[in-house]
Amino acid sequence: MSTPGARSSETRERILATAAIEFAERGYAGTSIGDIAEKSGTGKGLVQYYFKAKSDLAVAIVQSAFSQAPFANVQGEVPVSGIAAIVASIRSVAAAFRDDVRVRAAVRLVREFELIPVTFPTPYVGWMAKMAELLREATAAGEIPPGLDFDREGWHLVATFTGVQETSQRLTGRDDLPERIEEMLARVLPIVGVADVDKYLDRRV
Repeated sequence: MSTPGARSSETRERILATAAIEFAERGYAGTSIGDIAEKSGTGKGLVQYYFKAKSDLAVAIVQSAFSQAPFANVQGEVPVSGIAAIVASIRSVAAAFRDDVRVRAAVRLVREFELIPVTFPTPYVGWMAKMAELLREATAAGEIPPGLDFDREGWHLVATFTGVQETSQRLTGRDDLPERIEEMLARVLPIVGVADVDKYLDRRV
């Protein structure tokens, strides 16, 4: 038998899950508290009990996604290091963008920040710093030659990914993102000095 606290948590989570779908599909302006209440099977008053305004829902979605996703300012642990970690990180972010509706909603909300009367965390900066750190590791391990500007190349890795995923979203709804990511890796890894690129590519995609 569930407790009142558990039921309250389940209700809040159901509201957030519904809000994520609505924000991802319709954007901030196209989503209303009423839509979320109806589709989550709750009343409008109950939604506003947990989230007083639509902007509070948007903040909760973005904070939730950024706390879990690998592009968050607080980077999750990666089980490998150096170039292998860079590749794993890019693939995991791509998978989150394609498969996790809360991440898709957060990305869209951050893109629409001018419509929302709140301040969101600055996206990508933590991931750029992590990329720079991993490039530094790769250099120290002899995986790539010395001489890179780690911060600059970390910026460009993330910026390249951002362009690839955005183009994939516009053209195929990110259906072709895994393939495009492997093509991206085949292009960017030689730029940072990886000699044996095939070692890191997934030719099955």
